[in-house]
Amino acid sequence: MRVDVGMQKGGVGKTTTSINLAGALADRGHDVLAVDADPQGGLTLKLGYRDQYREGEYALYDVLSDIGELTLNDLGELVVHGNEFDIVPSHIRNFRLEKHLYSEARGVEALKLALDRHDGNYDYVIIDSPPNLGPLADGALLAAENVLFPSHANTIAKDSLEILFDEIDTLEAKFEDVNVSTVGAVLNEVGRDGVSAEMEEWFIDTFSEEYVFQIPDWAAVEHAIEYRTSVFAYNPDDAGYSWDMDKTEALRDKYNEIAAHVEDLS
Repeated sequence: MRVDVGMQKGGVGKTTTSINLAGALADRGHDVLAVDADPQGGLTLKLGYRDQYREGEYALYDVLSDIGELTLNDLGELVVHGNEFDIVPSHIRNFRLEKHLYSEARGVEALKLALDRHDGNYDYVIIDSPPNLGPLADGALLAAENVLFPSHANTIAKDSLEILFDEIDTLEAKFEDVNVSTVGAVLNEVGRDGVSAEMEEWFIDTFSEEYVFQIPDWAAVEHAIEYRTSVFAYNPDDAGYSWDMDKTEALRDKYNEIAAHVEDLS
C-alpha cells in the first residue's frame, strides 16, 4: 500500500507525520520505504542525510526526467537503507524536476511508473509530498491513490483542504482509472485544551470520527527529529531529554493508532 502524506500548505507537520507513520509501520514489523518527493528535502535532512541531499550522485530528477543515465526502471538506485526504514532521499537538483515534469506529456505519472517498476517488495510506501500544487504533488497523489492529510485545527486548514479536495477531483476527472482514497486527517500540534468544538465538528463531519487523529504539541516530537529518528527509535536518555520518556511512549501510542488504521485500510 502507498500513502501520500499531502498538503499544499507548509508548516503543518507533513514531514513529521511521514517520518512517524513510517516509523510506526516499521516498528510493527513491516518493510517500509519513505519517498521524499519534496525538493526542499525536509524528510531527508531531518533524518540526517545531508550529504545525499547536497552531493548524492543521483536524484529523483535523474529517474523521473528519464533524460540522464537512469530511467524510470532505476528507482532502486536511489534507495538508502536506514535503521528504521528505507528512504528515497530528496536532492537539491530536484528543484529542476517540477519545471521538467510540466513539459512532459506524462510527467505527472512519472513517480507512479517508477514505483510500479521498482521491485523492492515493500509492504508500505510513504510519500512525503511537496507543500504546493504542481506535478510532483499531483504525481504523489497519482502514485499512492491514498492520501493522509496533516493539518492544524484552524480555519486556514479548512480552506487548504478544500483546495486540495478540488485538485483531487480534477485529477480523478483527468485520469479515469484513478480513485484517490482518503486515509484520514492528522491534527498536529494540538494544545493542552484540545481542538475547539467548531473545528472538531468540521473535521469529524469531513472525515468521520475514526479518520481523525490528534498529535499533542509536545517537545518530544521535535526532540526525536533532533535525534534523526521517529519517536519509535528515539531514546530520550541518550538524547539528553530523559524527561521525555512518558510523552514519547504516549506519542508512540498516537502514531500506532494511525498505523493500525492504515493496516486496516490495506
